[in-house]
Amino acid sequence: MVATPGNVLIVEDDPDVRDMLSTLLSLEGFHPVAAEDGLEALHLLRAVRHRAPDVPCLVLLDLKMPRLSGHEFRRAQLGDPIVANVPVAVMSGAVDLQQRAEALGAVAMVPKPIDCDALLDVVRRYCA
Repeated sequence: MVATPGNVLIVEDDPDVRDMLSTLLSLEGFHPVAAEDGLEALHLLRAVRHRAPDVPCLVLLDLKMPRLSGHEFRRAQLGDPIVANVPVAVMSGAVDLQQRAEALGAVAMVPKPIDCDALLDVVRRYCA
């Protein structure tokens, strides 16, 4: 599966944070796609898994969400060999963020409140 540079899947239940991240990434030349929870994100990811230009180069994943949490999304993603290799950066305000990110096999972590420069560094690392 080949990812087109710039497509970023934002999985965040807070509409203000989701909109801020989408705007920030758009202004930096990336192509954000937003989902309000893990269930919507899983559907989006699975829908584009056969359309290589649309596959995200990175998933920005909040952990605490309704319907399907970040943990549940990641388990489902890892269980699907076609989308399992899409890298995930975990976003959370949890004090044990590093342990949670490592347990989920995340490539990076973005502490909340979000430092925009740090977030962009992570996105550029996987989507440049």
